Amino acid sequence: MSLRSVWILAAAIALGACSGLGGEPEIAATAPPATEIAAVGDWRPDIDAGARIFRERCSECHGIRGDGWGELVRAGSVERPLDMTDRALVAAKSPLEWFEVITKGRIENLMPPWENALSEKQRWDVTLYSYTLAYNVELLAAGQAPWSERCADCALPTAIPPVFSDLAYGAHLNREFFGGALGEEEVGAAAAYARMSWLEREAASAQIEAPTGEIRGQARHGTAGGSVPAGTKIQLRFGSPAAGYTVRETTIDADLRFSLPDIPWREDFSYVVGAVYKGRLFSRRLPHFPTAEQTLTIYDETTDPLAVDVARIDMFVEAVTTEDWGAGLYVSQFVGFRNASDRLYTSGRAFDDGREAVLLLPFPRGARLLSDDQGGRFVLIEDLDDLPNSVIDTLPVAPGADHQIALEYFLPYKDGLDFQQEFSNQLDAKVTVTLSDSLTVTGGAFLAERDSPAADGARVYAGRLTLDEEPRLAFRIGGDPFATSSVDPQIVTGDVLPGLVAGAAALLIAALFGLGRLNRARGRSASEIDRLVAELARLDADHDQGRINHDLYHHRRRELKAKLAERMDAAE
Repeated sequence: MSLRSVWILAAAIALGACSGLGGEPEIAATAPPATEIAAVGDWRPDIDAGARIFRERCSECHGIRGDGWGELVRAGSVERPLDMTDRALVAAKSPLEWFEVITKGRIENLMPPWENALSEKQRWDVTLYSYTLAYNVELLAAGQAPWSERCADCALPTAIPPVFSDLAYGAHLNREFFGGALGEEEVGAAAAYARMSWLEREAASAQIEAPTGEIRGQARHGTAGGSVPAGTKIQLRFGSPAAGYTVRETTIDADLRFSLPDIPWREDFSYVVGAVYKGRLFSRRLPHFPTAEQTLTIYDETTDPLAVDVARIDMFVEAVTTEDWGAGLYVSQFVGFRNASDRLYTSGRAFDDGREAVLLLPFPRGARLLSDDQGGRFVLIEDLDDLPNSVIDTLPVAPGADHQIALEYFLPYKDGLDFQQEFSNQLDAKVTVTLSDSLTVTGGAFLAERDSPAADGARVYAGRLTLDEEPRLAFRIGGDPFATSSVDPQIVTGDVLPGLVAGAAALLIAALFGLGRLNRARGRSASEIDRLVAELARLDADHDQGRINHDLYHHRRRELKAKLAERMDAAE
């Protein structure tokens, strides 16, 4: 697909970039002196990289098409930024002005500066990508017409310095190539066509110059007694949303090895290798530039529910008062499953749309659901006779995988709450319950409060629960978080409740910090825990004060939490 097609089909591209180009600079349509051109740095863009940055960093505010209707805007969290598809607005600005806004940000409009989060080259990449989002089929066709009809023998410009807006550069083209014969609309269109043609040539050149390599690997069967037939087809899918995806195929030989030569190595590409075995696709994402031999593991299946048990339950509880539901508890719960067998677990049952009904996880009694289906992976079951609300996971459980289901729900609360949650799988689980220090947990003999003096405003209860029959998590939450004070109770709406996960996450940080101090005697592991907890706290503070982009914040936070979980497990 050409770059022009990529821009025209913008709905199919994950765009993205900064949180709002709000507070835009003054419009200037005159061409700057040529002496300024040398001062703009390395501005020749990698458009594919720019598309990836735009998708990952900015779509929540600017929207998938750059029209300013991102998720946060639709949710009312931020004001709508400028519409990057507004041709009249964009044509009067230069990419250099665009770049300066991205670099310095507009904090008063909730747009952070990107000069520390992105390199200069990356900022130019996303600048030129986002600048051309206003280009469409009609504009480019109108811009091509003057070149083909009035200057067919003219060579298109080899580069367009970013100090020129489309209007300014179009005026230059009108003087130099068309003798001043172009009308006002033709001027901007001719410049847009010239700029887009140059960007396409840059992209084509980058594709040609991209190094290539070989992906080698071996298929193995992870189930005892199982075997992978020679000749099994292997597929490699590589590419990016901006550049499109390519599929290469081969087969494994008698030694179960495979080779895929001449694969382009690009930093913005993802690489996924897979094979179909007994009607099921087994795949794995490869590292960038995967020069070492890769292993693709295939399993036979099992439908035995005893193969999977609940291995971990982490709960974070925050007291809230809602407009619709009154006083209650917002709960963020993570349930981890462990497949101790050497077979892929599935229930053997499927929905009409082909998705598998793999795991059933009931919500606690009385819960009001806040979770969504997370991209189609989960099926939510509500109001089914007298059964509790439940979620069905459609993703099979691989041996040894970290298989987790995240739930968010609201529980009405007055003088206390008997928490009861049934499970469909055996329990052999580490359990932690983190809540504010105005709440207590009683009645769960397996749970003990941990001494966490450094956990500011948080209580942590932990223990291990092992049940083979009638697996159930049960305890009582007591305390009065809504006691009269000089501070009014927190009033939120149902739409705002999912955002309270940040509050639950803050409790988690405090609790983990306390646990880290208790483990200090264990030396290096405790020191690493403390460091990660402190880094999490700094990251949260930066996000709360608008010093870091929302997407980047969540990406870094996931990485830090994963490392922290590893250190905590190692320290136990």
